[in-house]
Amino acid sequence: MKRAVVIGSGMGGLTSAILLAMRGYEVTVLEQHYRPGGFLHRFFRSGQAYDTGFHYCGGIDAGQPLGQVLRHLGIFEQLSFHALEPSGFDRLQFPDFTFDVPVGWSAFTERLCETFPHEAEGIRTVTRILEEGCSAYGLYRMEPMADLGKVLELESQSLSDLTRQHITDPRCLAVLAGQSVLYGVPPEEAPVGVHAVVMDHFLSGAWSIEGGGDKLAMSLVRRLKALGGTLRLKTAATHIDVSDRHATAVHTSTGDVLEADLVVSNLHPRLTLDLLPESGAVRPAYRKRIADQKVAWGHIGVYLELDRRADMLGNRNLYRNLHSDVASAYQSSGPDGVHLYFACAPTEHRTDPREDRGVVLAIAPLAWDMVAEWADSTPDTRPQAYIDFKKATTDAFVRQLVADLPGIEGHITRIESSTPLSTVNFTRSPQGSMYGHYHSVSQMGRYRPMQVTRVKNLVLVGHGVSNPGVLGAGLSAYYAMGALFGRDELFKELREA
Repeated sequence: MKRAVVIGSGMGGLTSAILLAMRGYEVTVLEQHYRPGGFLHRFFRSGQAYDTGFHYCGGIDAGQPLGQVLRHLGIFEQLSFHALEPSGFDRLQFPDFTFDVPVGWSAFTERLCETFPHEAEGIRTVTRILEEGCSAYGLYRMEPMADLGKVLELESQSLSDLTRQHITDPRCLAVLAGQSVLYGVPPEEAPVGVHAVVMDHFLSGAWSIEGGGDKLAMSLVRRLKALGGTLRLKTAATHIDVSDRHATAVHTSTGDVLEADLVVSNLHPRLTLDLLPESGAVRPAYRKRIADQKVAWGHIGVYLELDRRADMLGNRNLYRNLHSDVASAYQSSGPDGVHLYFACAPTEHRTDPREDRGVVLAIAPLAWDMVAEWADSTPDTRPQAYIDFKKATTDAFVRQLVADLPGIEGHITRIESSTPLSTVNFTRSPQGSMYGHYHSVSQMGRYRPMQVTRVKNLVLVGHGVSNPGVLGAGLSAYYAMGALFGRDELFKELREA
C-alpha cells in the first residue's frame, strides 16, 4: 500500500487526505496544533464556542461547487446548514448609507440599479462581466479544464480598473468593492477574476453551518478515519527528506520519521520550502520568488459574549466601513481604532437562538508591523508591552462595536481577542496572514504559486496556492490530485457526486 503524509489539517489538507484515502493510500495527517481544522477550528471559554476563521459559506446545493465537494467527500449529510437572510445576507455600512446584498446576481444587479438608477447601464455591464467571468475557472464550474487565457486576462485587471470604466458614482463603486474583505485585497489591487468567483460563490446562496467550521473539520476527520486514515495532533513536520527530486520521508517534532510515496503540504509555500533541503530540491530562484511575495493582511479578532440575544445583527453579516470608499478603509487597526471591520452573530444564524446569550464575532485588519517586535515570544511569555497594546486595540475595537450595534452596551459579559501573533501560534501562517497568499493582480495569474513543485511527489494545497476561503482551499486539493492522477476521472466523480 502506498503511503501519503499530509502536512496541516486545514480544509486543503483534510480534503487531500480523504481523496488519497479514497484511492487506497495509507494516509497520515500531521497537525502542530491541539485541534484540527486550521482556520476552521474553534476555541472554547466556559463552554461557549467561538469561531476563529470560518463565518459563512456560499452555495451548497447539488451542482454548486462547495455542495459537490462536500457530497463527493462523503460528509454533506453530516452537516446542518442554515440560510442567511436571502434578501440581504451581507450589510455594507458606510458613513452615509447602507446597502444590503441579496442572494442572486439578478437580484443584486436590480438592487444596485434601483439604488443608483443613473448608473444602471454601467452596473449591468460590470455585473455581467463578473458573472460570465466565473465560467473561465473550469473546476469552479465543474469542468476539468479552465480557459487559461481568459483567467490570465481576468486576473491581470483590477476590480477598480473595471468598475471605473463604466461607473462614476463613488457610492456605487464602494458597494461593488464592499465584499473584497472576503479575500483581503483593496479594489485597486484586487483581480477581477478573484472578485468574480468569490462574489459568485456567496451570491449563489449564503449559509452558516451549525457548529461552525469546527463541525466541518470534525466531519472531515471522521470521514478520513473511516477510510483508514490517521490524524496526529500536536505533531509538526520538521523536515522533508528529498532524494533525486523525490520526497522520501517526513520528520516530525515527536522524533518520528514517516516514509512517504507522496507528500502534500497544506502549509504556506514559504513554510514548505523551509522543510526542504537547501540544495537538491528546488531552485534558488524559486525560493527567492516565494520569499519575496507579499502575504495577506493579518487581523485582530474580537469575540464578545452577551447576556442577551445578538439580534441587532440578526441573520446577516455586517461589513462596516468607517470611510466613504473601501480603499481608504484598508488601514491597520490599532489603539486609535479600526477603519474597516466584519461582524456577525453566529448565535442568530440558527432556528432557535437563546434568549439569554448571544455571541458577536468581529475581525479587522491588523498589520504585522504592529506586533512584529514581539514575534519571538510565545503565548505564555508575551511581554507587558504587547499585552498593553493588545488591550488598547481591543478596547478601541469594542468601543466602535458598542457605537455601531445598539443594544450591546452594558450586556457584554466576556471579551476575548486575538492578533496576528495568535494566528501564527495556531496556524503558523507567515506574519499571521489571514488569507495566506496576497491575492493581488501582481501576484495572481501567471505569478501565483503553483500546486506542483520540482519535487515530483510533493504538492501544495490551501489558500497559499489557490483562492482563499473554504471553497478555494478545498478545490486546491482537487487541482493537486488531478495533476498527480489525471483530471478526467476525478472531476467526473466530483460532478456526479
